[in-house]
Amino acid sequence: ISFYTFHQAAFLADAYVREKSVVEFFEGTRSLRSGFWAFCRYGAFVSFFPQLIIGPITYLHEFHPQVKSRKFISFDPLDIAVGLAFISIGMFKKVVIADNIAPTVDLVFGAAGAGAVMDPAHAWIGALSYMAQLYFDFSGYSDMALGLARMFGLRYPLNFYSPFKANGILDYYRRWNMTLTRVIARFLFTPLSIAGTRYCAVHRLSPLPTQILGLWLPMLINFQVLSLWHGAAWTFVAFGLMQGVWSAAEAQIRGSKKYKRMCKVTSPFIRLLVERVIFFMLICFSLAMFRSESVGAAFHLYAQMFGASLDAPSAFEMREPVLMLFCAFSIIYLMPNAVELMRRYRPAMMTYENESYGFAFLRNIWRPSWGWAAFAAILTISSLHYVSRQPPFLYQGF
Repeated sequence: ISFYTFHQAAFLADAYVREKSVVEFFEGTRSLRSGFWAFCRYGAFVSFFPQLIIGPITYLHEFHPQVKSRKFISFDPLDIAVGLAFISIGMFKKVVIADNIAPTVDLVFGAAGAGAVMDPAHAWIGALSYMAQLYFDFSGYSDMALGLARMFGLRYPLNFYSPFKANGILDYYRRWNMTLTRVIARFLFTPLSIAGTRYCAVHRLSPLPTQILGLWLPMLINFQVLSLWHGAAWTFVAFGLMQGVWSAAEAQIRGSKKYKRMCKVTSPFIRLLVERVIFFMLICFSLAMFRSESVGAAFHLYAQMFGASLDAPSAFEMREPVLMLFCAFSIIYLMPNAVELMRRYRPAMMTYENESYGFAFLRNIWRPSWGWAAFAAILTISSLHYVSRQPPFLYQGF
């Protein structure tokens, strides 16, 4: 219900300020017939099923022009082909990859919650497995939502764009749950930041209080709200604090003169590599806190990751989890995402313009052909082999 609430809150905010798309949406509704069709369009906007459960959160100005278009609910072979390709890729990510990683995640984090002693390798495998599980679970849903919408002739705003290829936490949130990020930024961070900056300007405060009230405090509040949106638990409070402090520190560092001078004298490849390694480690620790049963369990897992319990009893056979992780992170870092594969067909509205990484020759290679149809069929058949378990999406629990 939370995504639905954000969806409607954004609409009401636009209606309150008489945003152009809302005014056009309701104009000409004086007659019973026009009012009835306006109500039907609004019903389609608020209850269109592909985005209803886990997003993306769409604005009316993104949805309404497409509903009025002749392409809406019309049979277009290209839209059907693109939509089915997205659905097959998304289902494979969710059912074959994410759900097969889940048992390892449950085992390791359950052991951490019980205070069990673990081999450091097992602790690292558990933390990395949760990263991969959450990534492919949400990525799979996002692809399927885009595919279902495209089959109806609609293009949704992009909600997921290879977030683990980010070079920092600020870049990460321009790639992960992108529509939720922009809603929170619009209605929470930006007003708080403007209010803090104005207060400092009126009272002529020094640069440090201005930084605190105009940037750091709004970021901390922003990430606490984002984290508590997932649930009322101390682990989410700690996760929000970690993300808020990290974001404020990164914004401060990237805006400093020392960082800008360093960028001029350092190789872009080396700088990007170092930034991504630091980001990877910090997001791994953050998500371990996010998944843990308690704050104590998270710190116990951290202790096991850097402990010396090499003689601890083996909790599971490592070969299969390591192979799954190798395949998962190879896909994440070496392969283009589904939007990049089909970018020539404009599968989504670009929420942000994010930089692409990986092999350039693999981008834009999808075509509506028999070869790609066979590939989609293989992905679908592989998914159907596991789909009988019916595991829920992780974000349905938030």
